[in-house]
Amino acid sequence: MLNKHHQIRKEAAKWFARMQYAEADHPERSTFEAWLMQSNLHADEYLAISAAWDDFDSTSKINALAQAMLRKKDSAASNRKKIMQIASKSLVLTAIGLFSLFGYQAWQSQPVVNMASNTTIGKISQQALDDGSKLILNANSEVEVIYYRNKRLVKLKRGEAVFDVVKDVNRPFIVESQFARVTVLGTRFVVNQIDGRVIVSVDHGQVKVESLYAKNSIPILITNGQVAEIKPNAQPTRLKRDAADAFAFLDGKLIFNEASLNEIAESLSRYRKKPVIATIKSAAQQSSTQPHITAVLNIAEMERFLTLMPQIAQVNVKDTSDRTEISPKN
Repeated sequence: MLNKHHQIRKEAAKWFARMQYAEADHPERSTFEAWLMQSNLHADEYLAISAAWDDFDSTSKINALAQAMLRKKDSAASNRKKIMQIASKSLVLTAIGLFSLFGYQAWQSQPVVNMASNTTIGKISQQALDDGSKLILNANSEVEVIYYRNKRLVKLKRGEAVFDVVKDVNRPFIVESQFARVTVLGTRFVVNQIDGRVIVSVDHGQVKVESLYAKNSIPILITNGQVAEIKPNAQPTRLKRDAADAFAFLDGKLIFNEASLNEIAESLSRYRKKPVIATIKSAAQQSSTQPHITAVLNIAEMERFLTLMPQIAQVNVKDTSDRTEISPKN
């Protein structure tokens, strides 16, 4: 029984270290609340550690506790000595426990995996991550992977990536890209940083999508076949498009659905040494009057697509020595 009590106390200390500053939507909160409700002993131990934390830095409270203990006992020297010994041991145990919490937090915050990966123009790479998850980087893309003991973090710094995530309820998988955060436990999805926004497409599973900087941001959940869009300082929204389109580059295709010239230019430039640039001359051209193109093309036939663009949309295509420009027709 004593060993069981000791084990619960250790569990309570770990939960306190994780949850004392955790936000209301922390991915582990539901697991913590389930543990807390399993028995009264769980709740008692957690409250005891919380109270010890609050009192540990208060000299007046410690002195008051010692004086109260002295008043309850006989004034004889032997009793005072015993009381002080008990109080000292209690304080030492409290100190050890609290320093253990600090140590546990430091232990949790130390990366166990830290790696960077990038691809060049026209090259797609695939690799297995430390936990068995798979990462596919589209061309001209860059990520940083940082695994901790309590979470798995990927920073998409440029471009587009597919994630096939192995489920781990104790370590959520988090992707941060520009101004967006995507949190999952296990699923397959794409994050695409393009045209001044972040697009998240889910093949299967469920992911939480939220803005990093929008005021009073409300996360949304998207699941099988759904797509979400996050713009700067704006709430995430769902898009009416097929998530499967985002995976087409794995088969050597690009699928555009009412795409802006900027989106087309950035997408093509991932596979072309001579970049494609969208040249928008006026604010009016940036409005809804700007051509939006729907098309499916093989990446290998990209040059033919550029040649045919003026025939399928109201655009001009101009080739120079160092780039290809696409712009709306006047």
